[in-house]
Order: sequence, then structure tokens, then C-alpha cells
Amino acid sequence: MNLQTLSYITLLIYFHHFSANRDIIYYISLYTISWRYAMYFLFIRIANSTLDLPWALAELGEQVKVYGAAEFNPVYPPAAEEFDKLDAFMSEHHFDALISYLFVPEISDLCQKHNLPYIGWVYDSPLSTLFHPTVRNPCNYLFIFDRAEYEYMKCMDIPHLYYLPLGVNLSRTGALNITAEDETNFNCDISFIGNLYEYNSYNRFIRLFPAEVAAELKLYLLDNLCNWHKAKPWPRISRRTSEYMAQTFGNDVLNHGHMDLDLFLGITFLSKKLAEMDRITVLNTLAQQFKVDLYTRSDPSFLSNIQVHPAVSYYSSMNKIFYLSRINLNITQPSIETGLPQRILDIMGSGGFCLSNYQEEIDDYFIIGKEIEVFRDLEELKEKTSYYLTHEEERLQIAINGYRRIREDFSYLHQLKKLLNTVKEDLA
Repeated sequence: MNLQTLSYITLLIYFHHFSANRDIIYYISLYTISWRYAMYFLFIRIANSTLDLPWALAELGEQVKVYGAAEFNPVYPPAAEEFDKLDAFMSEHHFDALISYLFVPEISDLCQKHNLPYIGWVYDSPLSTLFHPTVRNPCNYLFIFDRAEYEYMKCMDIPHLYYLPLGVNLSRTGALNITAEDETNFNCDISFIGNLYEYNSYNRFIRLFPAEVAAELKLYLLDNLCNWHKAKPWPRISRRTSEYMAQTFGNDVLNHGHMDLDLFLGITFLSKKLAEMDRITVLNTLAQQFKVDLYTRSDPSFLSNIQVHPAVSYYSSMNKIFYLSRINLNITQPSIETGLPQRILDIMGSGGFCLSNYQEEIDDYFIIGKEIEVFRDLEELKEKTSYYLTHEEERLQIAINGYRRIREDFSYLHQLKKLLNTVKEDLA
């Protein structure tokens, strides 16, 4: 498409998820008029990601086609023939750019071949494929949500690397239809939606390690458990321990790609285990005094006195729970050093009150105690939980203020405009 062509576009997005009683299909038809210099994007679907990005592109007046032949997993890509199909599809159409969440090295190589910009908005930290050599392809435009990760990667000589926090699709969260049944089912004092990460490499292999290796790993976990007073850099294990693991498991099993082995093993064996320990400890601590509801796919065996529910749909029930819960917990994965995880934004963008572990970038964007609340340790967690369960007016005002802040600074339209302006200015 000529970038100066005015065009009318319609995007039909199908959201399909399973309900306890029936399959529900949401049809969302977006009809907009594109502005001058609109681009024609091919959106590549990433496994377990949303369609909020093409939705927002359409709302901004861009032309977008969702590639429906396959979903792609950056770490475990599909068979080569799927990329051959995508290659042929790109040859048959005339796109101005490809866009996806995360970063898929094979897609970057295809874009390099077709001389097309490849835009990746990264919501994982760290994303192992960002250490792949293709990250330096000139076609890439990569947007990182965690400032500490962005600063770390700036030293890697990546051509188009930018810092951009995540966003919320307010067109979707604002379309909630809260029923009387919802108010009964999702009326929670304290809720947490998420997994416990019990299936981690540490739990799987710790019994195989000699005492000195196990002691090193356990010491890190004990030093950092439920301690959010400052950012946790990505954990590195000692050279002695990494060499032992490499000899024990072999490189094929470790599959660390191009990431430094000490760093890869530190994140693999420690970050997910610390996430499990943080979440179980927070939930059990609160459950000693308060009513806690957990929505999860995880095994709740290590939890006590907690109301455990099945996992819920990201597209419907999750946002209702955020809106109807008195306190919504966010417990950030430790591998996110300073950034705002999607969960914080989703809670606040649904009009919910968010009580989160402290992250440095919260101070950069929100007023703590006015738009969001934080805890830095278990004592502060218990104090603030008790306070806000008994001070409804203050809690509701914080939820309202937080929602206003999201509308002003973190809507998908707001963030995507920044992204597109950055790319278009560079391409001009």
C-alpha cells in the first residue's frame, strides 16, 4: 500500500474462550478511517498472547492483517515449513511492516530478506531470543518494557532498541458487563490471579546437586525471599556451579542459546523458584488473618486456608475480578527488575485497587498512596491489607485515581502512538 493512501479498514477479531457452560465467541468489529501516511501491518500471533495490539492499530487508523496460518513461540518455534508459508505469504502481499509481541529470530530474518521493518513489543523479562544474533538485524525495531533490561541491552549494539512501558486496551476493559451473578461469584476481599510456578527447574533438579551447589542456590533464595526494598538484578550463579551444571546436564538440555551461561542458569534455577516462594509465602501470610481467593492452574498443596478457584479467562472474567475485588494483589516475577508488569496495568485499567510489591518504576509513573499501593516486605503487606480493608473510601479513591492515570498515560492507544511515531520518524 502507498503510505499516502487514505483507506477505510475493518478489522474483525475473534476471541474464543471456553466457559463452564458453553463456548463463547466475541465478535468485535472495528471500523475506522485511517489518517494520511497510514501503514499496512501484518500482525504475527505469538502463542499465549492477546489480540490487543492489532485492535489498537485499527483504532488508530492503521491497516492491519492478522496472520492466521500459525502462532509462533519465540523460544520453541514451529517447524520450518511454517516459516516457508509465512515467507510465501509475505511475497504475495505488500505490507509496510510486520509487528508482533516479543521477538522471533526467524521472523526477523524473513523481514530482513523482504526488506521490511519488524516491530517487536516485549513483555517478558528476560526474553532469551533477545540474545540471539538476529537481534542486530537492521530491520528490527524492539521496544522493551523494563528499564533495567533496556539499559543492560543498550550495551549490545542493537540498532533500533527503545524503552516503552506496556499498555492496557481500555476499549476492551471498558466494555465489561457486570451481572448480579458476577457480583456474587467474584466478590473478594483479597484476590490473586496467577500461577505459582511450582514446576520449575530448581524443584526438578535440586536433589541431584552436591551440598555446596545446593547451598549456593538456597542462600540466594533466603536472602531475597519477600524482600522488595530494592531491585533484584538478574541472578548469576558462580562459575564453579555453572560448570558443574553444564557437565551434568549438557548443553542440549540447558538450551541457553546465546545468553551467558552463568546468567541463564541463574535465571532458570533461581528466578522462577523465588517467584514460587514469594507467591506462596504472601498468600499464606495473608490467609492467616484475611479471606484470600486464588484463581490459578497451579497445585495448591502448599497453601493453607485459601479459597482456590480454577483459572479464568483473560478476556472476560479476569477484569471483572479486578473490578469487584476489594484488594487485587500483584506479585511480580523477580526476573522483572524495575518494570511495570502487565498485571499492574490490567488491574488499574479495570478500575481495581492494586496492592503490589514495590517496583522502582512505580515511583516514576504513579503516586504511591494516591493511585496505587505497594508493600516492600511482609509486615508492610499485612499493615496495608488490614488498613484498606477497613477504609473503603480511601481504597475506592485510589482505584479511581489509578484508573484515571491509566487512561491518561497507559492506554494502548497512548503507548502505541509513541511506538508508531518512533518507527515512522526513523523510516521517513
